[in-house]
Order: sequence, then C-alpha cells, then structure tokens
Amino acid sequence: MQNAHPLPARLLLLAICLGGLVTQPACNSRVQQERAILLADDLTPPEMDTMKTATDTIHAEIVSSWTTFATLDGRYPEDADLLNKEPLKSRLAKLLGPKNQQDFLERFKVTPPLEIDNNVLFDEGYEPGERDAEAAAIAVDMEDDIIYVGLAVDHKLRIFSERGDTHYPKQLRAWISKFKSLRP
Repeated sequence: MQNAHPLPARLLLLAICLGGLVTQPACNSRVQQERAILLADDLTPPEMDTMKTATDTIHAEIVSSWTTFATLDGRYPEDADLLNKEPLKSRLAKLLGPKNQQDFLERFKVTPPLEIDNNVLFDEGYEPGERDAEAAAIAVDMEDDIIYVGLAVDHKLRIFSERGDTHYPKQLRAWISKFKSLRP
C-alpha cells in the first residue's frame, strides 16, 4: 500500500536535513565575534556638539561666522561695511533675490547705528527723503543663525526670513508695528 500523503513525509525529511543549516547563528565567525567585542569595549564618548539646552527650546552658541558681527554694536552699517561682510552678503542675496535686494539697498541708505541686543543684530534704514513710505530693516539672530529682512515699498510691507521662520526678533516686531502705525 502506498503512502496516502507522500508530500508531508518528504517535507519532514527535508526539514530534518536542513535543520542544522537554518539554526546556525548568522554572526558566528571568530572575526565577527572579536569585532563585536572591540566595538562594545569602545567607551570613547562622542564629540560634544555646540547645542545648549534652555528651558523650553534648544539654542546654539553664536555661530563662529557671526562673531565679528557681535563687535559692531554702535557702529554705522556703512562704516562697518556691514552688507559686504560674509556670510551676510551672500545669504542676503539668496534670501532677497536681485530685485528685492536692489530695493533693500536703496532703502538702507540712511541708518542709525547698529544695535545688538540678546545676540540679535538689528538696524533699519530709509531712502533719503522717504522715511515713511520707503524703508528697510534687517535683523540677524546670531544664536539661531537666521536672517530677517523687512522691506517697505510704496507703503507695502514685506517680511523675508531664512527657512520661513516667523519667530521674529523683538526689534523687528517693534519696527513692523511702528511701520504699520505710519501707513496711510
């Protein structure tokens, strides 16, 4: 009499033959075991990053590229050659584009001295003779490494910021409020 179920018997035989192969651990070679031990014994801590924690958020230390800007408090932008210093020059061009950068430069001709408060560099400017209608402002958050620009053209206010950030520094918020109160 023939076996009624020949397939399960063959599978059982195949499973017994392959059983030893399937149950072997994947990392069994001597080299792999030694490497695993070496990696586990490496207790060198990772390099410290430049982040420091605050109460509700993380802030970076002043980015090294802004350190020279931190010394400009009280100086006039033109005397300090502010808009030609890197990284501000290239990042401002990228943020505004050619047309808006030209509008900004035209409106940043008459300026008070630069202010630095809470690691934010700020200044505002006006086109000569057009203080109320044609204005510009710049804020550089040197901790968070973000540039903000306010630009008023024909009483229309536009705000630009890197990474689309809308957490404007207080100096820029005050400038926006002042500008909005002057609008006709």
